[in-house]
Amino acid sequence: MNSIIFFHAIFAILAIPLGLLIFLKKKGTFLHKRLGWIWILFLVIVSISAVFIQTLNPGQFSTIHLLIPFTLISLIYAIWSIRKFKETKKIKYRYSHIYTMIGVYLGALITAGTFTLMPGRIIHSLLFL
Repeated sequence: MNSIIFFHAIFAILAIPLGLLIFLKKKGTFLHKRLGWIWILFLVIVSISAVFIQTLNPGQFSTIHLLIPFTLISLIYAIWSIRKFKETKKIKYRYSHIYTMIGVYLGALITAGTFTLMPGRIIHSLLFL
């Protein structure tokens, strides 16, 4: 397995339970904020490393690469939203943060992770020899 794919997969796999833990913990606490920043870092690493993975279509991006800008823009928007909430106390910004983070979790981790199980993908070949 290519080292960039391994690196990408490790951070993606770590981000799944970490994101779930963050969703289950009390919001707004020191722990929530610290774990949230670590989770964001993991997702940025996963997104940037994905740019260099072109195994299915050598030299070309596949459809799953559309999640890269979705993820990065969504993370920026979620950070902006929670900062705007702190500044204005308008609840719409808090909900925007929550729903955006849930969307990133479901879209970038769960949906993309499910696509890696399709025949022809490396994870599929590792799990279903």
